[in-house]
Amino acid sequence: MYLLIFRGGHHLFSFYVNSAKKKISVGGDEGDILFPPEISGQEMVLRKEFDIETKEYSWFLYPSSNGFKLNGEPVKPGTPFQGNDVFSISDFSFSFSMNSNLSLFSSKESSLKVGNTIIMEDDKTEYKNIVLTYGGNSRTFSFRNDRTVRIGRKNTDIVVGFNEVSSEHLALVMKPNGIYFQNKGKNGTWINGVKVEKGFLDEGKYNISIAGRHDVSLAVNKEKVSESFYSGSLAGHFEQIENWVNQPNLFSTHPIIFLTGESGVGKEVFAEFVHTVTGRKGKFVTYNAASIPETLAESELFGTVKGGFTGAEEREGAFFSADGGTLFLDEIAEMPVNLQSKLLRVLEDWMVKKIGESGNGKKVDVVLVLATNREIEEAVEDGTFRKDLYYRLSTLQVKIPPLRERKEDIIPLARYLHFALTGRDLSIEKEAEDKLKDHEWSGNVRELKSVITRFAYSGKDTFTTNDF
Repeated sequence: MYLLIFRGGHHLFSFYVNSAKKKISVGGDEGDILFPPEISGQEMVLRKEFDIETKEYSWFLYPSSNGFKLNGEPVKPGTPFQGNDVFSISDFSFSFSMNSNLSLFSSKESSLKVGNTIIMEDDKTEYKNIVLTYGGNSRTFSFRNDRTVRIGRKNTDIVVGFNEVSSEHLALVMKPNGIYFQNKGKNGTWINGVKVEKGFLDEGKYNISIAGRHDVSLAVNKEKVSESFYSGSLAGHFEQIENWVNQPNLFSTHPIIFLTGESGVGKEVFAEFVHTVTGRKGKFVTYNAASIPETLAESELFGTVKGGFTGAEEREGAFFSADGGTLFLDEIAEMPVNLQSKLLRVLEDWMVKKIGESGNGKKVDVVLVLATNREIEEAVEDGTFRKDLYYRLSTLQVKIPPLRERKEDIIPLARYLHFALTGRDLSIEKEAEDKLKDHEWSGNVRELKSVITRFAYSGKDTFTTNDF
């Protein structure tokens, strides 16, 4: 699904909406979709929530500033936004579509058919991952060219521990044109009922029968290029995280991954990656410790019981909202010290007790990802971050380098961001490439995103030094 953006009735670009996404921020300083400078400060948040009336998840509008309209009427917080609706501000308007790009006919045709549009679905796709399920347990392997995933009786990625299964029974090799498979088992392999030796699998779901007796399901997934994670010099970090979450013996069922790095380097991208590779069915929930007043922080994190104290209403809290899924605790170094001690207690037994609740609380099942842009060791030294909590969190730690230290990523990332917005490839003049690479990027990926978004609003095809 796409959120289409128009200005003055002309289609500017399209924002691809990942089916797992729960929130889209339009405008503001750090939104998914940014406005040009002349209407800076305006912001709209779209949230996917469960609709009691329809018994399904729907999108709701929450304007953070005045001026937004829905079908010509002022938007009230919590207003549902459906496929045929249009919300707008100033001369911008937004609507949902199952197709990405709307392009005007050529000038010759448009003189005959004024105002008509044609719909083109030309988004590029690439392989994203494969998911193997055996015995009720699933493992996700993200795509890397020539990566080999093995199924067999012992010392393989998926272990099928029966005598009729060969030590290495089936090899799956990731290739740009598909997933190459090769049977290595003496008792044979069947895919969707057909005995096979070797070949290629495209996107889709397959039933693999190992030795004709043991079923392993395989899902080969592609994604829109506009949705894909950028890799480049960060590929090793993504691979490291994937290796961690695929080794549950390291952390039982509760991995805790700690991300550090400057503001804007893409820590939330890594957190969403963790949620993806763990295969969690629950929600991806974000809690920003820096944006919540201290008086509300505990209730937002752990929840409240109705009547537990004066004026208290029933509130789930971030931990319970993320139960069965992933909780991303951002700006963790800004969490009040008294709340840090309560967080540490939860991490010992994963029991969460709401404010005002009697008893010991309830156990939660979450993957926990934490992040900070501060030098956490300095926060420990100056006493603003508990040392024992730091030791509990820092076992699986990834430091994401700033953009200025990975200059080889700048141009590919600029092209990725432009395609994600417009569905079109980005052409960059050589002088402009040099200028982009030499820039310090103090705002990291967030700053680059702002530059590319401004260019996307221009409607031009080639990025020059004048655009930066």
